[in-house]
Amino acid sequence: MRLIKATTDFRLHGHSYEDFPLIVDSEMNLVREAHQFLIYFCITRGRVESKNTWWRYGQDLYDYFGYLEGSGLDWRSRLATSQHSVIAAYRDWSVSLGLSSKTINGRLRTIIQFYQFAYRKHWVECVPYDIETVVINKQKGFWAHTDKSGNQKSTANVMLKEKVAALQILTKQEVKTLMNHPCFISQHLIYRLALQTGMRKEELLTFPDSYIQDPKAKRGKAIVPVVLRSKDMVVKSGQGGTKGNKERTIHIPIGLYEQLWQYKLHERNHLLMINEVSDQKALLLNRFGQPYSVKGTILNNELKKIVGRKEVSLHKLRHTYATFKLYGLGNNPNYRGDPLVYVQDRLGHSSIITTQVYLHYLEDLEGDLMTEYEQDIDLICEEAKALA
Repeated sequence: MRLIKATTDFRLHGHSYEDFPLIVDSEMNLVREAHQFLIYFCITRGRVESKNTWWRYGQDLYDYFGYLEGSGLDWRSRLATSQHSVIAAYRDWSVSLGLSSKTINGRLRTIIQFYQFAYRKHWVECVPYDIETVVINKQKGFWAHTDKSGNQKSTANVMLKEKVAALQILTKQEVKTLMNHPCFISQHLIYRLALQTGMRKEELLTFPDSYIQDPKAKRGKAIVPVVLRSKDMVVKSGQGGTKGNKERTIHIPIGLYEQLWQYKLHERNHLLMINEVSDQKALLLNRFGQPYSVKGTILNNELKKIVGRKEVSLHKLRHTYATFKLYGLGNNPNYRGDPLVYVQDRLGHSSIITTQVYLHYLEDLEGDLMTEYEQDIDLICEEAKALA
């Protein structure tokens, strides 16, 4: 059994779906049921636009069908031996490989969706799992009103219990260390943009030069709304742009926006001139006047050195933004909106359930931590410039 990417020749009703995951057997024949499910789940529903997400779902099913093939099991079997379901057998095999419960549960969710699809298609008479109700911990304190679960939820009985991992975010002191560090100007701005807008790595490195205009007309405003559109961004080999090519609006604090404008006028133009390169679409360029590679590791490696923690990455800066923004808005008596919805919109989460993960960590924040996140970072950067 193999998992391969489709070429442009793979078409559905005249439309090409290049890179679509195809699961084939040893004779290179499509595994029909898996193929039909992936078409439905990734394309027909219209909710999955990212090719990376297509591939992840394909990998989930490929791993499951590969296990069944190697174990001589039939996916249609409700029970294998000793009244043990085929999904549970796959789960236990995955545990024996040392995979994390989060990884295994992610794959199980895709497999469960496959069986639900198969049941609707009448390919199976029943699914190889049961649904049970479990008790969950409720939110406490200020955020208790956000918990609509009733202290219970329904889940498939084959799922593993997941331990909520500690969210890796930067402390206020680490943010200060990072913002005070004398690194290359575009590198500094990438870190600052991540901390103050929550953009993903791909978005930061393909952020268009055209999005930053003369801020004169914007002075007096606290933030500048900027609409991110994948079609505007530098996208090579399917990399970069927004996740799933979905448009969304970020809010750039005015102090940072003005610094980006000055960078565009001076340092960026100087880089293009001394490196004798034509104008680039990406705003933030490296020392050679080129955009940073989306697959490159230099920014993460430098970040680890500056902060002094191995697990820190650009994505952790996104977590830092989300956690402190949620904390700040939730404790701001003048904010009348829903903090969760605001952060969800800024991060581009399709479901608010994804955003709710940050609620698990708010109670661990000390009461004297920053509640005015953007202003704090602006002050740190102003102090650094005064000392330079």
